[in-house]
Amino acid sequence: MEKLALEAARLLFSEGGAGWIVAALLGLACLHLHRENLRALEARVSETGATATALERASQTNAAVAAALESRTRVLEDLSRLAAETARGVDHGDERAREKFDEILRLLAELRHPHR
Repeated sequence: MEKLALEAARLLFSEGGAGWIVAALLGLACLHLHRENLRALEARVSETGATATALERASQTNAAVAAALESRTRVLEDLSRLAAETARGVDHGDERAREKFDEILRLLAELRHPHR
């Protein structure tokens, strides 16, 4: 390392001050690169903030959808239970009403399990 530092110092003072010009230009180039790097980092921080906001909104939306699906499931279960209780209460002689309730139960089952 010492040899490199001594060689750099020798080149800096040689050639009638041309080394100082090179050093100044290198310094300006480093300053320019540093500023560009700061701009890029600021842009990345801004993008990260936007991404975090979008993820938070998506999370809230997913929670709302999950709550709505849970509510829908509870309603379907309640309707199914009510229809089954009503069907059991119908007089067995009333075949037409029995068929209607069976149809309602079938439709509710399809809504609860659409993939079947």
